[in-house]
Amino acid sequence: MEKQTTIASSCLFLLYIATFTVAEVLEAHHHLHQHNSHGSVKLFVFGDSYVDTGNIRKSVSPSWKEPYGITFPGKPAGRFSNGRVLTDYIASFLSIRSPVPYALRKFGKKSKLQSGMNFAFGGTGVFDTLVSGPNLTTQIDFFEQLLQQKVYAKNDVVNSSIALVSVVGNDYAAHFGRPGNDTKDLAIFTKYIIKQLTVDLKRIHNLGVQKIAVTTIEALGCLPGITSFLSYENCNEFANMASMFHNQILLQKLEELNKDTKNSAFVDLDLYNAFMSALKPPKHHQGYSTFQINTLKPCCVGVSNEYSCGSVDQTGAKKYIVCNNPDVSFFWDMVNPSQNGWHEVYAAIKPSLHQLYS
Repeated sequence: MEKQTTIASSCLFLLYIATFTVAEVLEAHHHLHQHNSHGSVKLFVFGDSYVDTGNIRKSVSPSWKEPYGITFPGKPAGRFSNGRVLTDYIASFLSIRSPVPYALRKFGKKSKLQSGMNFAFGGTGVFDTLVSGPNLTTQIDFFEQLLQQKVYAKNDVVNSSIALVSVVGNDYAAHFGRPGNDTKDLAIFTKYIIKQLTVDLKRIHNLGVQKIAVTTIEALGCLPGITSFLSYENCNEFANMASMFHNQILLQKLEELNKDTKNSAFVDLDLYNAFMSALKPPKHHQGYSTFQINTLKPCCVGVSNEYSCGSVDQTGAKKYIVCNNPDVSFFWDMVNPSQNGWHEVYAAIKPSLHQLYS
């Protein structure tokens, strides 16, 4: 256990580096029509790289460099994947376009704002992390400012808005990345995170958002940044236990919050079990394997430990390699799923999304 603890402490630090069927679309449209008779639903997104669609600055993030975005939209566009991320899939479920990133709001037509807005920044967390960017509280400040500026009418927010909140590990990366912190106070720190997250969730609801989807934390011990120390053969049990403890406390708080609201405003999206289910041995559909043989290995990696996905040297030469078929990989880089991975996760959490209309 001591050896596992040491591995987990070191590996969590790495976390900061930071086609839908017709039936699905029709189904989403049907629920959307039932839920909202006042116009198109608006999706407001808060969180980190799992939902960021272009907020993080180009100067600090590999998500704006090749080979990110090679599957969708065909070039780097700020998503931490080869293609779509969780935001895109949930927007599709709601039968709306993916909401415009907050950082790009002034560069598009006002009509694009009608689907909502994405305030998520890759690498951020509930608190300040090792990546420069607005934490969750500041992201909600941005949202409140837009309401005060009447970019969104209060009645529209109350009648037709849904929030997506994704906070999946950067706070822990920052905790272990700072001198003097170790696993002994991990439980205390987890409760500290959840306490502030609860405050933030209540604030979003008080600003008028009637339904808020909140992700549980994924299986941290299965992220390539951690499994690389185990030759991508096994997940780290200690890190996964930490994830389960985080989720246990989070779900308790969401239950308490729902008791305080008339319409069970808070819906949990179980990323942990969605990841674990997808990372089981390869599935077979119609004679072909869904994933590559080793589902824990990322598709895009640096040529050595000093490089990562998207790295180039001083001459511009690529210092990364991409797997032969990104379309069947679960992980894209050392932290983030591929488009295919997110599609698998979306399929697993989709039943929970129907609660957004209840």
